Amino acid sequence: MRIEAGSPTRQSLHRFGDREAVSGPQGTLSFRGLNKQANAVGAALLNLGVTTGERVAILSHNRLEVVPLWVGLEKRGLVRVVLHSHFDMAIHVQTLEQVQASVLVFDVRFADAVGQHRAKMKSVKHFVALGENAPDWATTYSSLTKGDDSEPRVDVDESAPCSIQLTTGTTGNPKPWTATHRSWRAVIANNIDHLDSMHPGIPAVGVDDVNLHFHALQWATGFQTLYPYLLRGARTVLLDDSSFDPAAVVDAIVRDRVTGVLVPGPMLGPILDVIEQRSGIDHALRRVVIFFATPDLLKRVSKVLGPVWCHGFGSTEQGAPTTRLTVGDVSTDERRLDSVGRSASTFFELAVVDGEGRPQSARQSGEIVVRSAMSTSEYWHMADKTKSSFFAGDWFRTGDVGYLDEDGFLFYLDRDKDKIVTSAGTVYPHVIETALLLHPAVANCGVVGIGDSGKQAIVVGVLLKAGSTKSAALGDDILSAAGATLKQHERPSRVVFVDELPTVLGGAKVQREVLQRRIGAIISQR
Repeated sequence: MRIEAGSPTRQSLHRFGDREAVSGPQGTLSFRGLNKQANAVGAALLNLGVTTGERVAILSHNRLEVVPLWVGLEKRGLVRVVLHSHFDMAIHVQTLEQVQASVLVFDVRFADAVGQHRAKMKSVKHFVALGENAPDWATTYSSLTKGDDSEPRVDVDESAPCSIQLTTGTTGNPKPWTATHRSWRAVIANNIDHLDSMHPGIPAVGVDDVNLHFHALQWATGFQTLYPYLLRGARTVLLDDSSFDPAAVVDAIVRDRVTGVLVPGPMLGPILDVIEQRSGIDHALRRVVIFFATPDLLKRVSKVLGPVWCHGFGSTEQGAPTTRLTVGDVSTDERRLDSVGRSASTFFELAVVDGEGRPQSARQSGEIVVRSAMSTSEYWHMADKTKSSFFAGDWFRTGDVGYLDEDGFLFYLDRDKDKIVTSAGTVYPHVIETALLLHPAVANCGVVGIGDSGKQAIVVGVLLKAGSTKSAALGDDILSAAGATLKQHERPSRVVFVDELPTVLGGAKVQREVLQRRIGAIISQR
């Protein structure tokens, strides 16, 4: 079926005209201005010789220009390749060659690194710089904005690639997941449904809403909340994500009367700390979408901000929250705080299966699988990987382990690749980390298995909060406190204090493979 590339976005940007659409460190754009700039940038890329279907990669922190870039590429049928700023440049080079990107658009803050690796980017014909003081070998973004800003109205096949989103790289190298034009629209529709139905009694997302992005727009916050708010005429506020300043986030929430925000759990605690230090804030929050949080942290959100949150589980390939736990779910049964909720919308089917893809009964653990229009695609030119990622019946294999209760609530255990196999049985790091994070001295942690599979020791790397001092006694206290809520075979045997945890996306996820190597090296030296 043929469809107009980006037609839902075009219609909304016309509809809301001169209302403010996006504000950020580089200024503001109205909906009309955003549309014109998107059209102009797309036209200018075509004038450089880029053609429909070619890949255009973007490497940037949160900047105003990223939004018209996303829109402009989609409307011209150019395939957006989302690069994550936390990856090493060598990984970006590998990705660019893998997808054969012909254009790299980069934030000038990455100019030196791009310049050093430019000769290795053999597929890239054009380099475009975002910001001042662009290198002389790059085209400036500002020059692209002088292109033809008339509507392109390009027809594409709905199954053609629209964008390529990289997985976050916590387990091996990132993998390029392709979203078609049809599956991308399904992602947007799912997230609109998710946000509209989040809390009964709250109006649907509309022109009075303000959506804040303080975390990487190029990751989940852009993938999940940018378009739903944009298409409804809400205002988008961008904060620079190159460093995390919880006080600046709180200031923005108050100043801009923010109503919606996506927050990774590890960043939520410091934000709540600031709010408590200020004895509360006058806020307008309605929808706080949270990932990777502990039950204790969710309770704290309710106490500090009110019943404004939902907690979810998902992945890049699913394109949206797969499950959602709401305040309403918990009000009838607080034990559900240990779950990640039920299907986030009517667009998702969810199951837990055994190794052959057969459904498990309630409370039997297995692999979490989903079926939706969002996950009907493929990894870019990775046929074997794509094939192994599906069970019969189009069930997408997430690689995550959990179980469903009798009411359909999903209890997440961990990534299957991260499981620790001890002499007493299999344990999951996520379960142990949840217990460890309850200790008042622990800022963040990562649990890994050390030794040969079948007789691994459970060791935890702990990053302490400011003001806490490393000591053997504190390590013992952390282990004792966690052990009170864990089963005997789940209890860690050792704490290793670290000055920095290897994480991705500003601390959102721990890179356990890297942490395992580091802790193994520390232990072997002692």
